Amino acid sequence: MGWKRFEVEIESPVSASRLFKAAVVDSHNLVPNLVPQIITGIKMIRDETTGRLFKRTEFSEFVPFRYTLDRVDVMDEKSCSFNYWLVEGGRLGKMYDAGDFELRVTPKSDGGCVLKLNGAYHAYEDVKVTDDDMNVGKLGLTAMYSAVEAYLVANPDAYASP
Repeated sequence: MGWKRFEVEIESPVSASRLFKAAVVDSHNLVPNLVPQIITGIKMIRDETTGRLFKRTEFSEFVPFRYTLDRVDVMDEKSCSFNYWLVEGGRLGKMYDAGDFELRVTPKSDGGCVLKLNGAYHAYEDVKVTDDDMNVGKLGLTAMYSAVEAYLVANPDAYASP
């Protein structure tokens, strides 16, 4: 089947730096509290041998898989960019043999931002990936980022720069 790509774009009234800090940098502390019906835990793991950073996300019984493990290639607070590869869990090994993701949070002139996630899965040749398959992940990501946004709007001092 080859690479199947998708894009999620969300406009937000929240500043880029606040949304990035809350949704990416501190996701392991914040996100499981905001969407426990989807995500039950997130752990950031540093490989002591290679120094690489990994992010393990645990999912609730409402998600068709228990966890994902992502290799973090870029987590840059200054540019609000986050690039990672799915290396274990999810549908990896069942439908896909690779997953590549790039998240950018870009400031807007009105003080808000645009969050844009480009993702791609490399499906096995004998697997037909449907739009419904792709929409499951897109809906989950949208729900998570929307919950973070709602939290930040309700708590204007949270994740504000000192």
